[in-house]
Amino acid sequence: MKQILLSCIASLVCTISIAQSANIDRENFRTSYVNLPSKPILDDSKRTYSINTSSITIPGFSKVKTGGTLDISYKFHGTKIGTVDIKKEKHEKKDKDGKVLSVSYTYTANVNYSSSATLSVNNATNANAYEKSYSESETHSSGEFSTYKKAQDYYNNNRYNLRDKYKSSHKSQFLSSARGHLTSTYGYDIESHEREFFWILRSKKHPEFAKHQEAYQTLKSAFEKMKYNTSIDSLKIEVLPVIDYFNSVIPNYQGKKRKIRKVRYASYYNIAKIYYYLDEPEKVKEYAQKIIDNDYDKSDGKYFNRIADQLIEKFKANETKSRHFEVVTEDLSSQKEQSDLSEDIEVNQAYLITKENDTTLVDIKTSDISKIAYSLKTVEYDQNGKPFGTRVRKAKKCKELVFIDGDHYRNIKFKESSIKNGEVDAGQMILGGATDKLCKVLFESEKINLYLFNNKELVILPAGSEKGKSTMSTGYVFGFKKNLTKLAEGCTVVQEKIANKEYKNNQEDLLRFCKELTNCNVE
Repeated sequence: MKQILLSCIASLVCTISIAQSANIDRENFRTSYVNLPSKPILDDSKRTYSINTSSITIPGFSKVKTGGTLDISYKFHGTKIGTVDIKKEKHEKKDKDGKVLSVSYTYTANVNYSSSATLSVNNATNANAYEKSYSESETHSSGEFSTYKKAQDYYNNNRYNLRDKYKSSHKSQFLSSARGHLTSTYGYDIESHEREFFWILRSKKHPEFAKHQEAYQTLKSAFEKMKYNTSIDSLKIEVLPVIDYFNSVIPNYQGKKRKIRKVRYASYYNIAKIYYYLDEPEKVKEYAQKIIDNDYDKSDGKYFNRIADQLIEKFKANETKSRHFEVVTEDLSSQKEQSDLSEDIEVNQAYLITKENDTTLVDIKTSDISKIAYSLKTVEYDQNGKPFGTRVRKAKKCKELVFIDGDHYRNIKFKESSIKNGEVDAGQMILGGATDKLCKVLFESEKINLYLFNNKELVILPAGSEKGKSTMSTGYVFGFKKNLTKLAEGCTVVQEKIANKEYKNNQEDLLRFCKELTNCNVE
C-alpha cells in the first residue's frame, strides 16, 4: 500500500513538473537534395534544351545551340507608357474652431507603366507545345509639387528614365518566373539550406531535456553529412536510434493536458520530418495522422500529409524513390571543338571567401570578371589539368573575392536602380527589395564605404549599416546634397563643401568625399 502511494505521488510530481516546463524550441539542421520536376524527361540522354536567350537555364539539362528536346523561345514585348495624370489636392489650414485660415494646393504626377512577355515551349518527347504569358502593370506617383507645371516638368524630364526602371524590373520578374516554371516542370534543382528545424525541449527542468538535446545533436550531425548526390542509406541507419527514442517517449506522456500533448507532438513532428528527408513519404503520412489525432497542432499534420502526397506523386512521375543523385548542368551551345580545348585561356587567380568563411583559390576567365555581380563563374579542370567548363556560384553564397593583383570584391546587399539588359540571376533579384551582389571595393573605412556595382553604379554603405544605397537611385539623384549632409553629420568642414556643391554624383568626387569624411577631425 505504501509503495502504491509513493508511486502515485511520484507520478503526480512528474506530471506537475512536465506541465510547468514542456516548452519547445526550433533547432535548425541542414539538408541537401534534388528537387524533382513535375513533368520529367526520364531519358537523361534527352535532357537538352535550346533557347533564344542566355538569361534562362534549366538545372540538370544541357543547353545546345539548336534542336533541343525542349525548344524554348522567350520574348519580351516591351513596356508601354500610359497617359500622365496630374492630380490636384486641396489642403486647408483651420483654427481650433474649424474656420479655414488658408487654402493651398499640391500636384502629383501619376503614370502607368505596363509590360508583357511570352514563353513558348515545344517538348519533342510528347509533341506538346504550349505558351505562357506574363504581364505586369505599375503606377508611378511622384512627390508633391507646388504647381501644376512643376509636376508636369518632373514627368517630362523623367518619363524615359522611369520607363527604363520599370522595364528592367518587369523583365527581371518575367525571367525569374520563366526560370521557375521551367525548373519546377522539367529541371533538377539542387536544394541545400539550413532553414529546416526540429522541435526540441528547452527547459532543463523537464525529465526528457537531456535526451532531447542528445537526440538533436545526433540528428544535426547526421544531416550535416547529407549530400544531394550521395546515397542516404548510411544516414538512415545513423538516425534510427533517434527515431526509436522519440517513439519511446510517447507512451510515457499520456493524457489530454495541453503540455502533455505538446511533448507527444514534438516526437510525432520530429519523426515525420526525419522520414520526409529520408525519402519515406508513406511513413510521413503515418505520423502526420498521429499529429492530427494528438490534437495539439492539426495544421502541421495536414501540412505533412500534403508534402508527403506531393513527394509520392513526384516519385511516381520520375520513376524513382530517391532525391539523391548526380545532376549534370552544362552549356554545349558554344563549346569549342575538342581540338581547341587544350588551348590556354586567360585566367585571373583570386581567393574566394564563402558565406561559411571557407577560403578557396579559384581561376576566373578575364572575360567573366565584368559579369560577377550576380553570379561567379570559376574555371573547372579535368584530371589532366585542362579546362573543360565552369562552375557557377550565386553571389548570395559568396562573401568576398580578393584577386591576386589586388582588386577586391565584397558581397553588398542593396537595391539596384538599373540593370544591364534587364538580366539578373533568378535567385538574386527580388522585385522591390535589396539583394546580395558582388561589388568592387573602392573605399572602406570605419566611417563609410564606397563600392562599384556592374562597373557603372556607385553604392554607399555607412559603417554599421546592413544595406547600401545606390547613388543612381531616385532618392540620391533628387536628394544628393541632403543624403551627403546626413552622412557627414558632425563634420562641419565636409558639410560646408556639400552646401557649396563641391561634390558631384560621380566616382571621383564621391571617393574624395569618403576620404575627407574619414579624415575629418583627425589630427
